[in-house]
Amino acid sequence: MQRQAKNGSSGGVISPTSVKLNKTTLSLVVGATETLTATVLPANATNKNVTWSAVDSTIATVDAKGKVVAVKAGTTEITVNTVDGNKSAECALTVTAL
Repeated sequence: MQRQAKNGSSGGVISPTSVKLNKTTLSLVVGATETLTATVLPANATNKNVTWSAVDSTIATVDAKGKVVAVKAGTTEITVNTVDGNKSAECALTVTAL
């Protein structure tokens, strides 16, 4: 007998339906840092792991925990992707000189 999960799928894997960031725009000065927070939905998704990336890492970098470091003046996007489910979200970043 096969059991049905509450979301209608069989088995125990619940894939992410979306990922959201706590900010969709961010402004920093060179040298400043800020940590973005990603929320994977639904709350009971089996794999909530995410990866982070910066479109232009010469302007800003982002680590595995969402910590953004402003490197030089310019604009770029910080992107978070779910490991399971291929969902993503972006934050537009503007970095200004001191």
